Parts: sequence; C-alpha cells; structure tokens
Amino acid sequence: MTVTVTPPVRRAAAVPRRVRTLAGLSLLSLALLLAAILAGAASTGASLRTIGHDAGPQVLATTGLYRQMSEMDALVAETLLLGREYGPQQQADLTAYDQRRLEISESLLKAYRLALDNPTEQRTVEALIEGLGRYERLTAEARLLDRQSGHTAGQPPAPVVAAYQRATDLMHRELLPKAYNLTLETGTIVRRAHDAERSATALARTAVVVTGLLALACLVGLQTYLTRRFRRVFAPALVVATVLGAAGLVTGAVLIERQGRALEEAKRGGFDAVLTLTRARAISRSMHGDQSRYLLDPGRKDTYEHTFLDKARAIAAVESTSLPDYQSKLGPGFQGLLGGVTGADRTRLFTAYQRFQQADARMRGMSGAAAIKFWDGELTQAYEGYDKVLEELVRRHESDFERAIDSGDGALETLWRLVPAGLAAGALLVLAGVWPRLREYR
Repeated sequence: MTVTVTPPVRRAAAVPRRVRTLAGLSLLSLALLLAAILAGAASTGASLRTIGHDAGPQVLATTGLYRQMSEMDALVAETLLLGREYGPQQQADLTAYDQRRLEISESLLKAYRLALDNPTEQRTVEALIEGLGRYERLTAEARLLDRQSGHTAGQPPAPVVAAYQRATDLMHRELLPKAYNLTLETGTIVRRAHDAERSATALARTAVVVTGLLALACLVGLQTYLTRRFRRVFAPALVVATVLGAAGLVTGAVLIERQGRALEEAKRGGFDAVLTLTRARAISRSMHGDQSRYLLDPGRKDTYEHTFLDKARAIAAVESTSLPDYQSKLGPGFQGLLGGVTGADRTRLFTAYQRFQQADARMRGMSGAAAIKFWDGELTQAYEGYDKVLEELVRRHESDFERAIDSGDGALETLWRLVPAGLAAGALLVLAGVWPRLREYR
C-alpha cells in the first residue's frame, strides 16, 4: 500500500493561507455588518427627516389652514352682526381678521413649497390663493355697505346680507373643501414615508442580525483555528474583537429598532392625533361661525342649523334626527373625530363640548337682542372654554411628536458616533491578533 505524505513545506504554507482567509472573512463580515447598520440608519434617518423636520411640520402647518379660513369667515359675520354700538369689538374682530389673513398666507406658502414636485397640489394652492382674493373683495363690499348703513346690532340691511351670502357661499362651497383636500394630499407624503420606514426597518433589522451572526461565526472560527493550530490560549485581541462585534450587532439592532419605534410614536401618537384634533378645532370654529350666521341671516337660519348639526355629528357622532334631538342624546360614549380621546381628557373634553351644545340650545330659544347678547356673552365663553381644552390637547400631542422625533434623532446620532468606531476597532484588533501568528511563517 502506498502512503502519500504531505511535504512539511506544503503543510506549512497552507497554515498562513488559512489564517489569512479566515481573517479576511472576519474583516469582510464586520464590513458587511457595518454596511447593514449604516444602510438601515440612513433609511430610517431619511424617514425621520421627512416626518420630523420636512414634510411633517409643513403638513401640520397646512392643517391650520381650514381653521384659519373658517375663523376668517366667522369674524366677518360677527362684525356685520354686532352693529355700530359694538364699535370696539368690531375693530377687534377686524384686527383678528387681518391676523388670520397673514397666517393663511404663511400656510399657503408652506403648502406651495411642499407641493413643488406635485402639479395637482400646486394647482390647488394656486386656486386657493385666487379664490381668497375673490372672497376678500366680496367681504370688503359687505363691510362697506354695513358701514354706510350704520345699523344697530342684529340683522343688517338686505344688501349687506346679500353681499355676505356671496362671500360665505364661496368660502364654504369652494375654498374650505379645497383647503381640506390640500391637507389630505400633503398628508400622503407623511403616510408614504411612514409606510416605507416600516418596511425598511424590518429589512434593516434582519440584515443586521444576519450579518452580525455571520461576523461572530467568522471571528469564533478564526479564534478556534488559531487555538487548535498553535496550541495557545485565546488571543486577547481576537477576544476583544469578538466582543466588539457582538456589541455592534446588539447596539445596531437596538438603535435601529429605537428609531423605528420613535417614528411610529411620532406618526401615531403625535402627527395623527394633532391632525385629527386640529381638524376638530377647525370644524368647531366653523360651528361657532354658523351660530353667528344663524343670527345674521334669518332667511337661511334652517340651512345654518342643518350645517351646524352635520358638523356636530362629525365632531361627536350621535344617532339623532334633528339638532334638538342630537343635543338631548349627547353622552360620553360618542365617536367621531373626538372619539379617540381617552381617560380624563375624554371626560374633560366631553364636559366642555356638552356645555357648548347646551348654550347653543338656549341661544336658539331666544330671539332679537336677547339672542345676540347671549351669543356675545355666555355662548362665546362656552365655545372658548371648549376650544381651550382642544388647544391644550393639540399642544400636548405636538410635544409628544417633537419628543419622539428627538428620541429618534438621538438614536441616530448615537449610532453614527459609536458603531462605526467600535467595528473599526474590532477590525484592527483582528489584524493585531493574527499578525504574530503570520510572522512565525515568514
């Protein structure tokens, strides 16, 4: 029988080749782990920038557009309703009107910037700008006729009412629907970023785990081979490199998960809640405007009462056949836009909203000067108390939104600062661990 003996020279040459191969695989796997972590961080970081610093804040700014425009129209109605004996209050309403007009201009500018790559949204913004110009001409005509008439508090002369009717019809039939659609259209940017982030985070997490386990397997394989081949205890440099690889795996996966969780909290607990509550505030402001329009234009009071009921059902849905029926059946188990509010906030909000509805019912049982005085006093106070609760909830969820985005940004900053440095140090330690063994074969 012939026995083949491997020459000692060939055997000796194979050892450094295997060491270099295992070391190369370890370095490559560490590089793949770093690439997976950085790719995942870049993807979630882009979503954080979109939702937290770019599109998200601009979309939230455009949500105020509907409310600002509703308040603008309500202020005109209030000015026309009050009459000459309410001169200081009329002037205050006109000052507030000018402020709303400035806020609307700023909101439309932000919306236009956001829509630079979307011709449909650009046309919507342009149509709003043109329509607001027409609206202001109509309201200026109504105010001019009102000043010339010099009427007392109550229904102004027919020409004033007719001019305002043209203005408010333009606002409610054309401009407010476009403003609402604009918010929906720009909101799709945030929803797309959120959906893309969820898929990217899951993929990044899987990639980090797979490449991390591969890196650990290569490092352990290299350490085991050196231990068996050279009959030495574990090389300290390779032990530390393995620990750094494991730390990179865990840290990268945890920080990417933290980014994803922060983005989820920002979207659902912040952005969505602010969007819903801001819309509720806008509709509620329009409801308060319907109350002044109800008094301003008795010829359309049934129409304004019906629109008030439709908006009330959107705010807090209750099965009802008429406004008095709705107000009598209103209870804490409502749904609608405010249905998602829970706990003590829900109780507090319901109490304020119910007080507003009860005041509305009392106002509709009055007529003439008594109704106007009640509207200007107790009813407006009830609305302002309800609106204050809504505003506080909006501010709180805005803080939640900002806090979640800051948490995600912090995770991203930590990832970029620690993980590359740790894995780079691990790669250097791999070289430091195998270099003494390779020198023995030189």
